Order: sequence, then structure tokens, then C-alpha cells
Amino acid sequence: PEGSNISKGKVLYNIFPLSSDSQISSIMPLPLDINTWKDIFLIFVTAKGKIRKNSLSDFENIQANGKIAMKLEKDDHIVSVKMVKKNEDVMLNTFLGKSLRINSSKIRIFKGRSSKGIKGINLKTSDKVISLTVLNNIKISSEESRAFIKKSRKDDVLNIDSETINLSEKKYNEFKGNEQFILTVTENGYGKRTSTYEFRESGRGGQGIINIITSERNGNVSASFSTEHEDDIMLITDKGQMIRCNVKEIRITGRNTQGVRIFNLDKDEKVVTAVCLAESPE
Repeated sequence: PEGSNISKGKVLYNIFPLSSDSQISSIMPLPLDINTWKDIFLIFVTAKGKIRKNSLSDFENIQANGKIAMKLEKDDHIVSVKMVKKNEDVMLNTFLGKSLRINSSKIRIFKGRSSKGIKGINLKTSDKVISLTVLNNIKISSEESRAFIKKSRKDDVLNIDSETINLSEKKYNEFKGNEQFILTVTENGYGKRTSTYEFRESGRGGQGIINIITSERNGNVSASFSTEHEDDIMLITDKGQMIRCNVKEIRITGRNTQGVRIFNLDKDEKVVTAVCLAESPE
């Protein structure tokens, strides 16, 4: 049911056939044309870094009481499920500020729904996956990436080798038009945007690379996802406070940085999540 910003909402257990220990992890609008489902895949990722890829058509028929989608270890749970198309990239983002980018075509397709999946990212004992992001696969070399970042962030202090290749204006504009950004928000209300060109594609099962520095000032990561320049984001705290701001107000900077303050919090308050409010066609 639709509600106001101060209404408490309706208990999900009264709407869906959920067990008392279940929680909603993902909500996805599905293509109306079922004939297209065979070309779309679902990527499941768990808190402990397991990943699994299924054809969306495996879930064409779901009974009113639900359908088992993935088996889990006792101390694990599903963090996110995303739809991907052939050759798109997925990025796993963790609580301690690491990210791992994998091309989805390199993740094998599972035929059944009873598997626990395979290792997606190798985590430290105290770390966990908090989000899954789908990205376009852009063919750009590490040298081209460094050259583009250096040219487009002239006013930034970035740790980039001085010897990089020169990009033609045509190449630069092509990369500029395809550039995406990862927005990362921390528990203490800090955040930043980072170009996805700074996240190289890696093999499944790696440890990932730094996305944001987690520190006493920043806290750990609450949310990490892709955004567009015109999007708004909404941050929600554990005390029920919200703030809405435009993505443009958040600085673009490199991976190995702490970011800037987005939200002034009380001493015992933490940001628990952030969501992207995509620009409306209106």
C-alpha cells in the first residue's frame, strides 16, 4: 500500500508468505515479454561472497507460496539479486571498502536452483558483501584508463603514473560519454563518487581493490551503487532520519580516498542505507 513519509507501512509478513526469520533482499521489475527472459540472467550474491548465475527463465513459474531460489549456509544470507545481460559487468562491494569487478560472461550458468553458488570474492574474516552493482562493459585498457582519468581530473590529486599514453579527442569524448560512477556512502555520513574506469576487471575469487578508505572518521561502508549525474540519493539513518541530495553535490575523486561529508549525524547515529532516486522523464 502507498503511504506518506511518516506512516509506518504494512507488515510484509501479512502480504507475502514469509517465514519469521526471512527478510526481503531485492525487488526487481521484470520485463513484461517473457520471451526475452531467456536472454537475461539473474546474479545472486551472498554476504559471505558466494555468487551464482541463473537464466531468468528458470523462475518463469513461481507458486503463490514462493520458490526456492538458492541454498545457503547457516550463517550466510542473500545480499542482492540483479538482472544482467550478456557481457555486462558486475561489481561486488564490501563492508570494509573493497570492490571486485567481474565480467558476467565469466560466471558459469547454473542449471538448477539448489546450489550454494561459487566463490565470488575472497573476504577477510571481519568483512562481508553489502551490495551488487551492474555496469556496462567498456573496452578500455589500463593505460587508456589512466590517461583518461588524468585528463578529466586535472584539479584532483590522484596517484597516477606520469607516463601515460596520449588520448585523441575522439577517444576521450567516447570514454567520457560511456563513463559511469560508483557512489559509496559510509556509516558516519561521508561519501564520494569514483569513475568505474578506476576499477579494472578481475577474475572471480579475488580479494578486490580499495573502493573507499574506511577509517575512524568514515566508519565502514553502508551503501555502494552506480549513479548518473542527474540522480538524487536518499540517505537513511538508524534513528529514522532522512536526507535527500543531488549526486552532483558529491565530489568525484579517486578510489584510495575518504570522501566528503554528506550528512551531519548525531554522535550515536549511523547511516544504515542509501538509495538512488533516478531522474524522472518529467
